[in-house]
Amino acid sequence: MSGPPPGASQAPGPPLATATAEPVSTVDPTDPAAVARDCFAKWQSFDARVDTGPAAGAERARDCLTPDFAAKLTGTVGGAAGTDGGAGDPQAGRAWDELRAAGTRSTVSVLAVTPVGGVDTSTSGQVALLLNVRRETVAGDGPAQVTVSTPAVTMLVGTDGTWRIAGADLNNAAGDAPGR
Repeated sequence: MSGPPPGASQAPGPPLATATAEPVSTVDPTDPAAVARDCFAKWQSFDARVDTGPAAGAERARDCLTPDFAAKLTGTVGGAAGTDGGAGDPQAGRAWDELRAAGTRSTVSVLAVTPVGGVDTSTSGQVALLLNVRRETVAGDGPAQVTVSTPAVTMLVGTDGTWRIAGADLNNAAGDAPGR
């Protein structure tokens, strides 16, 4: 079968195998798609050679995440330990140490953004966006390993008119993306 299963949203943008990310110099904080593109890449990219740990991406993206979502990702829910992307988990700590030892770095590019199901609900102050994402991961001097995915993010607008990521479904919401 080609494309997403019946009832699923079609992944946005060109085929992932040949797509390139649009260059972005500044992000319009009142444009939910622009914020999602920039924030997701900041949050999901990492360089284990220099990042402090698994929650470093969430820290980098803190200002484009809702406070609740940022706290959940960084482990500071209510001032207590939370779901910190594994930073407080000894097993995740070992995995991070292995990534660091291997000199692993991973760059995420958001190639396209579209409302889930093609319905733009941004006027309601909340919108679910489907992202077309490519991740290039390199360990040491090895070749880049490229993976593609179609996660979804929930965006909320603040009283100041700026958008932030309030949640994410990283489980390839659209099924098979075109070009895979």
